[in-house]
Amino acid sequence: MAAEAAKARIMAHMNADHPDSLVDYLRFYNRITAAPNSAKLVDLDLDSMKIEYTNEFGNTKTSTVKINPPMASLADSRVKLVAMAEEATGKSFHQPPEPASRPAAPSMSHTPQNTSIGWTFPEFPGFVSLVLISFGYWALSHVEPLSPGGPVEKVLPAAIVEFGRKYREQLFAGMIGIHLIEACIVAGKCIEHGAAFPILVLWTINGAIEGGPAIRRINKLIEKKEKAR
Repeated sequence: MAAEAAKARIMAHMNADHPDSLVDYLRFYNRITAAPNSAKLVDLDLDSMKIEYTNEFGNTKTSTVKINPPMASLADSRVKLVAMAEEATGKSFHQPPEPASRPAAPSMSHTPQNTSIGWTFPEFPGFVSLVLISFGYWALSHVEPLSPGGPVEKVLPAAIVEFGRKYREQLFAGMIGIHLIEACIVAGKCIEHGAAFPILVLWTINGAIEGGPAIRRINKLIEKKEKAR
């Protein structure tokens, strides 16, 4: 009679206060999805629980959840059922929350807090790229440099000048598009690594005018910073 009374108390407690745990048992141990708050413990043994629930179609079903290893007696039910609930949810139901007023413990080791990146001057490939791209912007942005007798004819082969003259607008639009993409790549890296706004502006300008060498330069800076952490 005492065992039956204890069993009744445990079942009443679970049904009144922990229907969510019963749903968790079904989900984790039996791979069953029960409607929220629909689970009810209808029988309990040392090695199993029989749970009644409503499935996703609104039908009432029962399922047996094994208790492994079995309990030695129902006196073990509190510890065992709490442990199963922790396993099913990945949460701890024993550890009290930290007091809100407790200050954070000071760190004994120094960890750099500044994760931003700086800016570096263009290297030789960057200067070459900057000169060539600036020349391209100037030559393609208006008609006069490529016109017959214009200044470009004095420095470039006639075939290149003729090609540029014929497709000037398309070449200029493609050039703008490519360097806008490169500028966005560099700007994105600056934002990701917390660069200050003036640094972001400098790198974005480098990306737009210098192109690929600016991307390689900022990648080297980021890699060096990551290694220094």
